[in-house]
Amino acid sequence: MQNKKLLIYAGGGIAIIAIGILIYFLVGSKSPIKIYSVEAKTGDITEKINLAGQVKASQGVDLAFESQGKIVANYVKVGDNVYAGQALAAVDSGILQAQLQVAQAQLDSLNLNVVANKNGAAMQSAYSSALASNQKSVSNAKQAFLSILNIPSISTNGSLQNMKGAVVESLLGQGNAGFWQTWQIANLNGGAFGLAQDATSNPTQTNADTALSATLKALQDLNYLINNLPADPSLPAADANSIAQQKSVVNSEIISTSANIQAISSLKVNNSATVTTTDSQIEVAKAGVNVIKSQIAKTVLTSPVAGKVAKDDITVGAMSSANAPVITISNDNLEIDTNIPEIDLPEAKVGGTANITLDAFGTSQIFPATIVSIDLAPSTVNGVSVYGAKLKFVNNDGRIMPGMTANITLISQTHTNAITVPKSAVIKNNGQYFVVLDNGNGNRQSQAVSIGLHDDNNIEILSGLKAGEKVLAY
Repeated sequence: MQNKKLLIYAGGGIAIIAIGILIYFLVGSKSPIKIYSVEAKTGDITEKINLAGQVKASQGVDLAFESQGKIVANYVKVGDNVYAGQALAAVDSGILQAQLQVAQAQLDSLNLNVVANKNGAAMQSAYSSALASNQKSVSNAKQAFLSILNIPSISTNGSLQNMKGAVVESLLGQGNAGFWQTWQIANLNGGAFGLAQDATSNPTQTNADTALSATLKALQDLNYLINNLPADPSLPAADANSIAQQKSVVNSEIISTSANIQAISSLKVNNSATVTTTDSQIEVAKAGVNVIKSQIAKTVLTSPVAGKVAKDDITVGAMSSANAPVITISNDNLEIDTNIPEIDLPEAKVGGTANITLDAFGTSQIFPATIVSIDLAPSTVNGVSVYGAKLKFVNNDGRIMPGMTANITLISQTHTNAITVPKSAVIKNNGQYFVVLDNGNGNRQSQAVSIGLHDDNNIEILSGLKAGEKVLAY
């Protein structure tokens, strides 16, 4: 049947020969096809181009993990709607998390070094304050001690003096009671007090630490001696109160000196870092932390677009392969990809309309669509020059899925009040078109015509034929 149609359009020789061949082939042969006479009619004709295509998502994306890993989670399934940035699946990040902890600890250590270096001024200020307090503590303690020694009931009481000597001897290992005076002059005046003065005039960390330690030791020894003075019930109440007050002074200076030492120790903890830490070291450490954080982020597969899960090959517990697609996300903006043959390109325009049928729903269900783009450069498909084109459905329909086969009918244009004949009535010869007029009584002759639009069955005659004239067709 198709071969016979090709005879009409591609017959050779002059028109009369073509007519004879047509008549012989169709009438003289044993073919069941019959030639018949038909009138040229007036009516509307719409030209259509039939194409095949496939439904695709305009922003469909295949997603894959960037590196190999054990899949530990799958958060979606086929058909789920997802939003841009939504987590879809994840691989194990335990090793990376451990690496991040180490890298973060290293960065924190370097940052502490920088803070400690910047605390140099605070350290200097703390030492200056402690040394000034140290001198005051020594002076106050010395005065408190002398005040006790000068209490009349103690200074004139020989037995008490002897007992003080015994305490000194047992505590310091000295053999005479006179060491009491020697100790207070050497330790509180020439010893701790002298060290404090030296540390103030030559404020190195070693000098200051030595002075503070010596002062605390002297004050603690003095406090021990005072607290171990033999009790004498015969002491006047005023003298006993005076001794208690001087004990309180010494205790206060011990607390003050201890507080200064503790404050400096706290600063030392933050100031013990290597002073060679540089900004470049900090930046390198930060970069290392950020690289690991980026790798951890990539262990979670996220959707770059809003849409629907069209494919899900995730299996929890399996190993993912690097860059192997495991999930496909399709958006709701479905398109139809097709190729327009070069011969039909003049009739296809961006914005033109089309009727779509899908194999899944049969030919009775028509989905309107429009042409949204046509490639400017051709490609070759099966030896034919074609132009890629995209069409978009006029209406959204949740039943339509990516991958469906589409049958496309492009509607190029419509002419009204056109003269038409069956397509099988037109003969093409050497680039010209003819019809075979049937004048009755076996009178037949060829007639050159020019043609216009055509549809599946009819073709428009622009000139050479009038409405009502009869032509041969099959």
